[in-house]
Amino acid sequence: MRSLKRLGLPALLGWATVTACGGMDPDALEPEALRDATVTLLPGHCAGVIVEDGRHLLTAAHCVAPMAQRIEVELRDGTRMGGHALRIDPGQDIALFQLDSAAPVTPLPIALEMPTPGEPLLFAGRNDRPGGLQAVWLEKLGRCPSLPEVPQALFTTLHGEKGDSGAPVVDAQMRVVGLVHGGAACSIAAPTSAFAPLVRQFAEDDVLASQ
Repeated sequence: MRSLKRLGLPALLGWATVTACGGMDPDALEPEALRDATVTLLPGHCAGVIVEDGRHLLTAAHCVAPMAQRIEVELRDGTRMGGHALRIDPGQDIALFQLDSAAPVTPLPIALEMPTPGEPLLFAGRNDRPGGLQAVWLEKLGRCPSLPEVPQALFTTLHGEKGDSGAPVVDAQMRVVGLVHGGAACSIAAPTSAFAPLVRQFAEDDVLASQ
């Protein structure tokens, strides 16, 4: 198993070299954007990520109550924001929320396609505890017993910690490709590509409603 631990700047530069050789988009966001877009679900039990237009947030469905209406999150700089539920899908283990206002960070796009086995990915985990970015690999796509409705879960080499559920996993273009499905030492992520059109439709509806 090729596994890379939490990384400092030299290792991240190495990751950038690997992704560049694999066709990294020169217009892609910097890796630190992943940290900025990652949020902590309060009172501090899971993570999530701000996506697309900055008003929408994805997290793991198992991190919220099935009938949850509201959520409160904390940004990397300590700012707290609230939002309401748009879709909670326990089968996909993904929940979509709309924030009350746009987050003051650069949101991450959601990849429309699935990543490819062997592809380098990046993971950060929660911001409310020490640790750097973690370069990982997608080992395979396959079924996970705890995700029976997901035919192609992401099996990666990431090493999460307790409470990292819902944290984003991104590709070389800094696009969200999955959310951590489990906590401590869990290497499986739920794919997010199926939610990309839904998030974009909600974002477009918001624009039309504001006109």
